[in-house]
Amino acid sequence: MALTESERASLAQMLNTAPDLDGWRLRAHRVEEPERGSDLAVDDKIFPHIAISQLARMSLVLAGEHLRLALDAIKAKQLYPSSHFTVLRGALVGASQAVWILGPEDRGLRRERALTVLTEMYAQMGKYYGFLADTRLDGTDRASLDDQRSWLSVRQNGVAAIRTGKASLNLTDVIGAASDHAFANAASREAVRRLWREMSADAHVLGWSLFQRTSFGPPDRRTGIGEGRAPGSPEHVAEPFLASYRLLRCGWSLFDRRCEAPTTPSR
Repeated sequence: MALTESERASLAQMLNTAPDLDGWRLRAHRVEEPERGSDLAVDDKIFPHIAISQLARMSLVLAGEHLRLALDAIKAKQLYPSSHFTVLRGALVGASQAVWILGPEDRGLRRERALTVLTEMYAQMGKYYGFLADTRLDGTDRASLDDQRSWLSVRQNGVAAIRTGKASLNLTDVIGAASDHAFANAASREAVRRLWREMSADAHVLGWSLFQRTSFGPPDRRTGIGEGRAPGSPEHVAEPFLASYRLLRCGWSLFDRRCEAPTTPSR
């Protein structure tokens, strides 16, 4: 089937992101640490076991990985009515999480947001270790698990001791705050919030999101039921793809700025 002009434009916009995505992929292959005296170098001092800079960087790297996977499918001329959006939802989360952490000028807020993410990470690790504890493990594995749970408890207590608040991680709030930071246009901000909610149906295999991307034929005369088709559309994929890409670009820009040491004013 021949593509429409709008569909070709959507594909071109996604394909044009490839150089940036590949550049960020290469950055992931080396350790990047903030310069002495930079915002992130100071932020990192609050909890050196997992530096805030590296927590934000991991979010950026993983968001880029999700976008590259989505783009690889497009390059292979494959469009998926639902699974493309599960991948793009991961990209949206990673990029937004980094922007949410790095965006505030207030150091205390940056630190608290990073520690909120870290608290959630440790909580989920704890649930996983609890699951393993209920499985059949031999003596060596059991001892190793006990050591890991003790290590985790120390880390959790360490984070709890330095947090200034008790709020849990709320990704809906994260997505909204990140979009507000990255996009000046109100319509773009609302589109990101809508996509976040819509793609939750894909992530949880609840098919209502497909209804938003489906075209329906005339209803059957006998039953009144029409046939719906959702073959996958470049325009549907491009909307969350490009939104996540722009958030990711904003996140990398923030990361680089926060990693730069302050310049000494000339005399």
